[in-house]
Amino acid sequence: MYERAFDTDWETLSGEGAIRRTYALGIAAELGYRNAEERERIRALASNAYERSVLDLAFEEGKRQVQDVRPHHESDEDTWEALIESAESPSPPPESLTVEDRPAEIPDAVDRPPLLDGFDAGDLERLTFPSLLRRDEE
Repeated sequence: MYERAFDTDWETLSGEGAIRRTYALGIAAELGYRNAEERERIRALASNAYERSVLDLAFEEGKRQVQDVRPHHESDEDTWEALIESAESPSPPPESLTVEDRPAEIPDAVDRPPLLDGFDAGDLERLTFPSLLRRDEE
């Protein structure tokens, strides 16, 4: 199933591509077609724990989606087609695992938390201790 929709001969993936593939692997796993090697290859692309957790959430969301959609279809093949193959292909992905804009087919559970939107490096300074609580090093 997975190999029909996604090639496995890749060197690198964008962040959106990694999330989409991990989501599809979760769907395939729930339908009985495990591909642990591909999942580990994708997880190895993550550069930190946050990115790995987003990929894990995408996998779990794929499994959950199958449980929601499977009763409405006659076969596992129909379920796979409804969740993966009939979905429109996503727009060109960003170059890293940081996803800026969430396409419609990515589940809410793997979206970037809205509270992180609008922060830049200067905004993080507001989270430091006030000057009266800082120790001056001389």
